[in-house]
Parts: sequence; structure tokens; C-alpha cells
Amino acid sequence: MLVTQIKKWRTLSSCAIGGQKCLYKLQSASVHFIAAKHTTPIKRQVDDITFRLVTYEFFSHCHVLAMSVSETWYTIKDHGTNYCNLYNLMEGSGLIRVRGYMEVTSEFLCTQRSSANCTLY
Repeated sequence: MLVTQIKKWRTLSSCAIGGQKCLYKLQSASVHFIAAKHTTPIKRQVDDITFRLVTYEFFSHCHVLAMSVSETWYTIKDHGTNYCNLYNLMEGSGLIRVRGYMEVTSEFLCTQRSSANCTLY
């Protein structure tokens, strides 16, 4: 579902109504790992995105470790763009509506998460 969503939002036309749900590019995908890039539509800054998927068959659920990091080292106070890169893909793919979905993060792990507006970023 994540790979499909990344491919769906690959062009700039996905952002025609605003926000940053566009310009995602799949780098690689396997059963347990997804790598992608996101280019911000206005400033054209590039973020590296990874999803590590761990399946727990005994518990019949999947644990996802995700990270988004700006390639531009000085990018700060960006309205939670890295958080939104991940959240937008999870939300767009429908995974946040799957039974048992739970997000575990913090302001320490994901700066500006609490003030992020993912409809814009």
C-alpha cells in the first residue's frame, strides 16, 4: 500500500490543490524495506524516507519503523515536513484506518510533530 501511494504521488499534479502530497520517488522496495525520496514542491528540497517493516506472525501484526531526513542539513523550523512526509503516505495509503493502527512518536523523536499541519506540508 505504501509503495502504491508513493507511485501515485510521483508527479507535481498531485499538489495542484495545495499541500505536498506530490513529488515522491520510489528508490527501492522489498518485503521488509521501502526507500523513497520526497521533493518539496516550492523550495525543491529533498528528503530521504525509509520504512522498515517487521512482521510478527505470532501476534499477526506489523511494526513499522519510519524515518524522513532532509538532505539539506540546515533545514529547521520547516513546519514538520519530515513528519508530514511519513504521515501523508500512511494516511493516503489508508493504513491509519487499519484496525490496530497506532502511531508512537514524540516531539523529541520528530521535531515539530505537535505543530505540523500535514494538509499544507
